[in-house]
Amino acid sequence: MKTLLVLLAALASPALADPWPTIPRAPLDPYPSPSIWNGAYVGTGVTFAATKGRKGQFGGDMFVGFDRRFDNNFVIGVRLDTGYSPLPTALGRDRGIDFAFGEAKVGYAFGRVTPYAFAGGGIGRATAFSSPLPDAATTLNGAFGAGPAFGVGVLGAGVDYHVTDKLTFGVQARVVNGPGGGF
Repeated sequence: MKTLLVLLAALASPALADPWPTIPRAPLDPYPSPSIWNGAYVGTGVTFAATKGRKGQFGGDMFVGFDRRFDNNFVIGVRLDTGYSPLPTALGRDRGIDFAFGEAKVGYAFGRVTPYAFAGGGIGRATAFSSPLPDAATTLNGAFGAGPAFGVGVLGAGVDYHVTDKLTFGVQARVVNGPGGGF
């Protein structure tokens, strides 16, 4: 009987009554640093296209955008993009497309990583010349210049990673609806 009382007393003691002790928490910062996902940004990208038996080509783009992160970690944004995209196979004498897009995106911020989806549209114009480096003036003049242009739709998804508060690295995959077919 004495053993049973000692066991009951041990089980009822305050040290064993709460198996999950309260962890002290730091007070909330009344002046948190601004979100790294808010605001305007500019950047550039590189595109590569190749098929079996053909020499690969490089293209590039320059863009400007604005993202807004909400308290629930959703991120929405808009982006304007201009550049040159090589075609994996030549369409007659044409080697690539000068383009100008507008896109809207929605994503979810997981700390410094944000996966997102986007959709948009713009115009494109086939060109016989490949661009060696991204050049906004040349591609804008090409997209809005003389000759037939066509409407372009774009859908895609990507992931951005903030290396620092000022430098972001991202990858994305996009499907473009142009003169060669649909999505």
